[in-house]
Amino acid sequence: MIYEYAYLYITPGREDEFEQALVTASPILKSAEGCESVDLYRDVETTGSYLLRVGWAHLDDHVEKFPKSEQAGKFAAAIEHFFDREPTLRHFDTRPVGQPSVG
Repeated sequence: MIYEYAYLYITPGREDEFEQALVTASPILKSAEGCESVDLYRDVETTGSYLLRVGWAHLDDHVEKFPKSEQAGKFAAAIEHFFDREPTLRHFDTRPVGQPSVG
């Protein structure tokens, strides 16, 4: 499993509206092939900034399959109009460095 970390920057004054839209749209994302979890966190230092953490079974589920899926368009339509600027995306392995891989 990998985690996608998306740093989101929301238009000032639209934070509450964005949070509700994300809660409503989460089932769309969760129904995508390989999506295992969706969590949203508020940045406690920067108003209007959030961390969206999405667990994917495999990197390809996000970068290859998801962009072509029906869910991608629906999810983007539900939240992208809240963005003040382009999100920053990164992908991380869930295993801490130094631990052997299993299987």
